[in-house]
This record gives sequence, C-alpha cells and structure tokens, in this order.
Amino acid sequence: MDVFPDSEQPASRWIIAQEGSRETYSLPLAFYRIQQLRLLYVDVWCTRGRNLLRRGPAHARALATRFHPEIPSELVKSFTIGSTVRRAWLRLRQRKLSRTQISLADCEFGRWFAPQICRHLKNQELDPAVDHFFGFNGYSLEILEYLREIKIFSVLDQVDPGLVEEDMCFEEAERWPGWEGTPGRIAPEYWDRVKAEWHAASAVMVNSNWSRKALVQQGVPDKKIMVVPLAVQLPEERKPVPITANGPLKVLWLGSVILRKGIQYLVEAARELERSNIEFLIAGPLGITEQAVRTFPGNIKLLGRITRDQLRRTYQTAHVFVLPTISDGFAVTQLEAMAQGLPVIATPNCGEVVSHGVDGFIVPARDGGALAAAICKLDSDRELLRNMSANSLLTVQKYKLPTNAILMQKLVAQMRCN
Repeated sequence: MDVFPDSEQPASRWIIAQEGSRETYSLPLAFYRIQQLRLLYVDVWCTRGRNLLRRGPAHARALATRFHPEIPSELVKSFTIGSTVRRAWLRLRQRKLSRTQISLADCEFGRWFAPQICRHLKNQELDPAVDHFFGFNGYSLEILEYLREIKIFSVLDQVDPGLVEEDMCFEEAERWPGWEGTPGRIAPEYWDRVKAEWHAASAVMVNSNWSRKALVQQGVPDKKIMVVPLAVQLPEERKPVPITANGPLKVLWLGSVILRKGIQYLVEAARELERSNIEFLIAGPLGITEQAVRTFPGNIKLLGRITRDQLRRTYQTAHVFVLPTISDGFAVTQLEAMAQGLPVIATPNCGEVVSHGVDGFIVPARDGGALAAAICKLDSDRELLRNMSANSLLTVQKYKLPTNAILMQKLVAQMRCN
C-alpha cells in the first residue's frame, strides 16, 4: 500500500534503506522534514523498552538509540529480529576475526538485508517520475539492480573513499608495527560488491571532495558523482566554550581509536607537549593494541567507548576538538564539536568544514609536529581560542538539517535533466 494517497503525492518522494543509525538518521529525518520521505527501511528500529535499555551496558544503550521519535513508525519498515541475531553473532566472534573476515561478514549481512527490502519493495507501486531510492554502500546491491530494471532513480552513498583509503590504512599499519588492532586487508569480495553497486546505481553520492577524487581514481565517472556534505540536528542552546586564562587546555578526540583516524600522530603531539598545561581526552573504542596504548604519555586520559546519549556531555568537557585523520569520508564529529562551540583541528583528508585560522586549523595528515604546533597556538592565545569558539557556532549553521536533503534534491534534478 502506498504511504501517500494519489491526491497528496509530492513532487518527489524518497525511499531510504539504512543499516545502523548513521548520523542519528539525519538523511531520512531531513527528507521527512521537507515532506518527501515515503519509506525508511532499517535493520533495527527500537520502538519499545528504550528506557530500560538506557540503564544497561554500552551495547544496550547503543540499541536504545536505534530510533528517532520525529520519524513516524508507520513510515518505517524494520528487520529487527533477524538483524539483531546476525549482528549479535558477529559481535561474539569479532574479537577473533581478521579484517578480511569482518568484511566478508558485512557482505553476508548485505546479501541478507538487501533482498529483504527488495521483497517488500516489490509490493509497492513505484512511479519512476516521482520515486527515488537512497542506500548505503555494501548493503544495497540487490535493491539497486532491481530498481534499475524498473527505471527508478537510485543514489548510492559511498561513505568512505573506498580502496584508496584502505591502501592508506595498510601503509599506516606498516609504518607503525605492533599498533594495528585488526590486521589484514578487506576481502576482494567486498570490493567486488561495492564496485557492482557503483555500476548499478544511477548516481553515487559522497560527502567530500576528498572522497570524490578517490572514487574517480577507482574508475567511477565524475559525472556520476554528487558531493553532499553531512548535516546535523543543532542543539537548541549553543554557546562558546568557557575559557579561563590559566587553566589547562583540554583537547578532545572522539571516535574509534584507530590508525586511520590518526591516533598515532596525536600521541606524537601529546608527547611533544607533555610538559605543557594541556590535557588530552581520548573518547572511543580502542582499535589499537594494548602494546601501543602502553606507549601513551601521561597527559593522555582514556575515556572509553561513548554512546550517543553521552556525546553532548563529552564535547562539553573540552576546549578544542582534534581530527588528525588519515582519511575520512566526511567525519560528522567536526560538526558535532562545532555545535558545542569547539574549534576543530583537522587534516585536508575529510569533509571541508574548517576554515583555517577562523574556526580551527587545517594541518597536514601524518604530521604530529604540525598538530602539536596548532594545539600549542590555542593554548598560548586564549583570545584566539575564544574567537574560534564563537566562529565555530556560526560555521555549523551552514550544515543544519535539512540542508543535505535540499542539496541532494537539487543535484538529482540536474542529473535527471542531463
């Protein structure tokens, strides 16, 4: 049955398939707000028991976030039981799995998840003039192939720079022997699936020019790629971070503690600044070895895994956010940090959010010395830190929902006209 009666059909309507909560369901929420969300397919949708789950361990609290109260549940089709069983089994095995095995498990989940959606879609009346599909790489192949047959315009979100990024990560593992927590390479079968998705989709969406250039290197036609930055729900209360003249500068890392994110270069910077009045807060699950963690200097404090309900409080503990990433498709943490008034120190290898010297600094990737210098500059010039904090709040306004959906609509319309 159609979600919209014929008399109320919008100019276009979107069917979205999403594995995981992915930026707190920002894209389906954006399309819902502009009244163009027809259906949202998800692996898990937690309609009941969230209050109980929020009082549980980290995995339970994470499950409680697999829901958004603003998106009507009648627009959502979930596969909660099957998805939960499959992901729980993977989690039980994950500590023993190599990177190759994990990527094969992702392929296996995608080959289960996408056909579930296809079966449901085949019972929908789809109109090529108004219906569009959006899905994420690795989990959409069978859907894209079916929709191509019936001439429905489809957009594949390539969330990372693909094999280019994996090659860079492998280089880092060789540069930093004994650090990589999950050794090995991603399985060729995974990349075969992703490349087939690139071919089957009407358009491939990336979130940064960094990803666009990487995909062109891998053979995706530039004319098939659209660049749409991520967007976030801004908190109602936004104010600059409180900064004292002489207190310790608190520098926050938030995300997986892995070589790809550049943790090794933050450790270099922290070691260089060990005698300064600077504290480094590392929030996120460890993806490096215990051997590597034992080399951390004393000015680094590990906060452990942070669930989404703890994000705002964690950002508010700091004065500046660091993202020394080797490669990221975008890194939404930049926007989350700015929404809390934090200047951001990032590399060029991610979404182009930071304006150098205005709301943060851009430093070269793989350069702990440059990272240390940028942090030291903010520590020594608290007035600059205050100004950058205020400017961060202005910058993030450009990325508030539903800017992503509006830009995507515009780019799709242009592609369909060409």
